[in-house]
Amino acid sequence: MDSYEKLIHKARNEGVSHPADGTKKVKRAINTSKWKIILSTITVILLIVPTCYMLTFAYYAFGTKSTTLMDVSSMTLYITEPNTTLEEMEFDMDFSLFSMNLSFQQYKQIGDEFYPAKHYDLDFVLNDLVKREEDSKLEKIYPSYPTQTNQWIAHPKQMIEFDNAKEWRVLAGLPEETVVEAYISLDNLYQVEEVENEMENVDVTWAAIYTGMEETMLSADGDVVSPIGYPVQPDETYWSPFRESASHEETFLDMLKGLQPYERIAEEVSAHKNLELKERIEYIEKNGFETYGVVVTGPKSEVVSLRELDMVRYMKVGEVKLWNWAR
Repeated sequence: MDSYEKLIHKARNEGVSHPADGTKKVKRAINTSKWKIILSTITVILLIVPTCYMLTFAYYAFGTKSTTLMDVSSMTLYITEPNTTLEEMEFDMDFSLFSMNLSFQQYKQIGDEFYPAKHYDLDFVLNDLVKREEDSKLEKIYPSYPTQTNQWIAHPKQMIEFDNAKEWRVLAGLPEETVVEAYISLDNLYQVEEVENEMENVDVTWAAIYTGMEETMLSADGDVVSPIGYPVQPDETYWSPFRESASHEETFLDMLKGLQPYERIAEEVSAHKNLELKERIEYIEKNGFETYGVVVTGPKSEVVSLRELDMVRYMKVGEVKLWNWAR
């Protein structure tokens, strides 16, 4: 056998003797490719997630800012939730992919003290409110979805659903050692200062402002609206828009204008779904500020005495607490 034939014979023997070697090499190549794909996928995911978080932070920093959503939520509750305030240090923000959770505590003045009223949890996806939860600590719940006649503060020409005489009997039956929050509907339109001067022995904490539609509680488009107004007492809470305000009326109007570009968000935050800001701003700018109802708080006996005032038309009892009036 010549050299060429020996070489052919050797090659054939090697191919026959080790048939599994080629299969192992193929499997090894397939496994290597799989691991490369897996590692590449993990790498891409690890790059995408931080990038998405960076985009989220950028959106809430430079797009619809997180502070904007916080301001809108805060201002909305100040003008739609009578006799309430918020604390800056109570605001908590948590961010996840393209979303933000905002949670905070709301307080209500009853007598001389401020008590927790509600805890809010608001979930935003970008600037859309997708979830709104509130945990109320109140015994009396202000109407969330008001009709034309179930308002707690009523215009002089508006009828009410609650029994006014019964409310006065309930108030009279409370122990003398209590302080009371009461919703007072007036017999006419007044300047807020006039009301304060007549009710000097209680704190007038919040005033509902007449905006041209409260006789029927309907907007020009026929939508049911709710009272809006502003805190009357000085509010030194750091977060409050009324802190060091020279004029609560002008601050209130500025807040309405500030909310107007975000009215959709404000209506989602508020329990009262129709704010009709444009119509109301135009009326106030043309006609000024007058109130048709206020929220007061003070000793039970002093609130009872308000019934003697000619300007008082209706009264609705709000929250009641043990005596804390140190004046």
